[in-house]
Amino acid sequence: MEDPKTVVKHEPRKSLIILFAAAIYSIIIGIVVLIGLGSGDTDMAEGAGWILVACGVISLVYYVLARKQTRPLK
Repeated sequence: MEDPKTVVKHEPRKSLIILFAAAIYSIIIGIVVLIGLGSGDTDMAEGAGWILVACGVISLVYYVLARKQTRPLK
């Protein structure tokens, strides 16, 4: 069984990596949707692309804020 102190120390870093990866993925997929729009009525796809990009940017903001947060001293 893993030492609880070790798990607590490394878990926030893993969560931040996942948050950063999800943000980049969301931005890339949103840009692909925006650029790769086909001909015809694409209002729904364009809206989805902008929502993906916005969610990715918000996730990046949370990532930066979490990285700047300092841990309280014990």
